[in-house]
Amino acid sequence: MTVHSRRTMRALGLAVAILSIVAARPRAARAQETTIRGFANVTYAASDSTGGRSGFGLGQYDLFITSRLAPRWTFLGETVFEFDETDFAVDVERVVVGYEATARLKLWGGKHHNPLGYWNTAFHHGALMQPTIERPPLVAFEDDGGVLPVHALGLMASGRDFTPAHLGFDLLVGNGIGSTPEGDNNTGKSVTVALSSQVTSALQVGVNGYVDRLAAGTPALGGDPLAQPVSQRIVGGYVAYLGPRAELISEYQRISHDPAAGPATSNDGFFAYGGWRVREWVAYARYDAFTAAAPDPYYRVPSTHGVLVGTRYDFASTATGKLELRQRKGTGDAVHELAAQIAIGF
Repeated sequence: MTVHSRRTMRALGLAVAILSIVAARPRAARAQETTIRGFANVTYAASDSTGGRSGFGLGQYDLFITSRLAPRWTFLGETVFEFDETDFAVDVERVVVGYEATARLKLWGGKHHNPLGYWNTAFHHGALMQPTIERPPLVAFEDDGGVLPVHALGLMASGRDFTPAHLGFDLLVGNGIGSTPEGDNNTGKSVTVALSSQVTSALQVGVNGYVDRLAAGTPALGGDPLAQPVSQRIVGGYVAYLGPRAELISEYQRISHDPAAGPATSNDGFFAYGGWRVREWVAYARYDAFTAAAPDPYYRVPSTHGVLVGTRYDFASTATGKLELRQRKGTGDAVHELAAQIAIGF
């Protein structure tokens, strides 16, 4: 082979190598797959409460982002825009980086929905996904006066589909109540443990436990900051059946508080939802109850219970309409409400 031929072959080889690198770059870029979705809803409500008014309301405008960063690495982000007293505010609800250690075990770091019960991890901020217009009071968000720590910032390990019983677990160690996105307000950490079994494709049962130590100065729910440290323990369980016709979700949580000085107290929260589907229509009902101890060092809220009946029509997988009649009762007279909602996903 002549010198010219060798140079020609080298040039061709170099050209092929450069083209291979250039051609590979789009594939590498495509390996990072990012999906952006959104949820929104418009609600109409009327109430017979004293001073109550009827009118339309714009619900949460939710941006939901998922991304596959690299093999085994994923990202999830959820940001909500909602009206807060005088103007729209931005709430970063979830920011999570995940690592798939095995096909059954995943590790997550960031701000999570705490794995307490079923509703809080199955239905997030998009109203389209949940079967009723509003979340049950037991699992209401913190900004809405919820009694559970439904968000947590920390590290979580999740396992699924172990043994023929399809067992799963979640273990979350995070900052406790009173912390901020920049850090915890004490040296202790909250711990959540959840166990579940996917008995059938439609039936899931589970239990959970939670412990935290609330520092003195932590804002109490419905009252002044805590004057002393309080230990919080939560124990609960659920059953969820979502079949082609019948729907059933029921949860119970017992929340106990043990102050550094003074008697310990226990509070009980419960809800039961049931629905029946006929084609695109679902007729449903839900009962809610919260029994508050008096006095409780952290919960300074009254006992309440309520019932609602409603119907849901699924126009498509991305649009649904709901109509509800509700009765809620606390320390005063019962309040009756009529509410309707259009919820979409895009």
